[in-house]
Amino acid sequence: MMRLITVFIGIAVLVPLANAEPSSAVAFDLPTIKLLRSADPANGEALAKESKCSKCHGDAGVSDDPDDVNIAGMSSSYLYKQLKDYQDKKRDDRDMYKKVKALDDKQLADLSAWYASLEPAKAGANKTVTAEIQKLITHGDPERLLKACAACHGRKGRGGQFDHPALAGQNKTYLVDSMVAFKDEDRTNDIYSRMRTVSEVLTEEEIEALADYYAADLPEE
Repeated sequence: MMRLITVFIGIAVLVPLANAEPSSAVAFDLPTIKLLRSADPANGEALAKESKCSKCHGDAGVSDDPDDVNIAGMSSSYLYKQLKDYQDKKRDDRDMYKKVKALDDKQLADLSAWYASLEPAKAGANKTVTAEIQKLITHGDPERLLKACAACHGRKGRGGQFDHPALAGQNKTYLVDSMVAFKDEDRTNDIYSRMRTVSEVLTEEEIEALADYYAADLPEE
């Protein structure tokens, strides 16, 4: 009898998971990779002008508003995923949805390629971090099951493969707001809940310190 109860409980737990809404509809499969490789940056530039992307992201993909993300130099795969997530409403933003709702996948890839080709934002002055924060960046925190920031975002914060964005030189306010949004589950388009899992256990002080670090110059290897 107890075994039957256990089985029923297991089924009750698995059914919601099976029916759970995926965080993103983007898969970096062969067709998507081919699409990104064949993208036309020149057409992306024309689309950016037509859509007036510079209003928030600046003429060269670097925003004057610390609340907005700097997208210059981001990987085209990361940018493409975010644009698709806005279009699919996996990432909630009314203005971005209006901008991309009528664009096809080729146009989104072209836009991504254009901004990926631009010079990334220059970081500010280098700042000293505590040993605890440096450990989070390079080694994580096994006791809290925290993976090192560098494992996904690179040793210098310049990003990793596919959906791992560059952080170096980003606006500090944007970085803080992003981590808080993941922490509060106001943003849920991270695959496998990776950033939600990380941000959930970070303190407010750690979030501020990490954002301050990545908004600064990073040390040379």
